[in-house]
Amino acid sequence: MTHEAEDERPDRAATERAEELVGRIGQRVGYVASLAGLRLRRMAALAREEAEDIWAEAQSIHRERRP
Repeated sequence: MTHEAEDERPDRAATERAEELVGRIGQRVGYVASLAGLRLRRMAALAREEAEDIWAEAQSIHRERRP
């Protein structure tokens, strides 16, 4: 091995560790994002159901008040 190759080896190991760390962080961020997306979809579905219930109730009240 040349002196140059020996100098590159610690940098390469550090780079590989950094890439592995970034990969792990990316996986965790992806997992958290998917959980957040799931939670947002559930909240949107609940809000939509509530809006539909309110609309149906308003329509019912409107029909009752018609002469």
